[in-house]
Amino acid sequence: MANAETLNVTLPEEVLVQVRQAVATGEYDSSNEVIHDALQEWSLRRSLELNADHVKHAWQEALADHAPHVPMDDVFDRLEARYKAIAAAEVK
Repeated sequence: MANAETLNVTLPEEVLVQVRQAVATGEYDSSNEVIHDALQEWSLRRSLELNADHVKHAWQEALADHAPHVPMDDVFDRLEARYKAIAAAEVK
């Protein structure tokens, strides 16, 4: 790790036992690897929670938007017609 910094943490005994067991069983090569993996999962979960909040906000905005909506099939039909016209124009 190029930009690594040592950080000392205090863990509860039951967590230490789990970390040591994971290393002893060969699941991980070192306690550092266990902690690194745990922090990566924490970071991913945190990122997903932030994304979920963003999606929730976007959903609430969409529900509050009372503009007329276009059915999805109509949108796809329009797009298909547009791309067929473009393709036909390119052939000429």
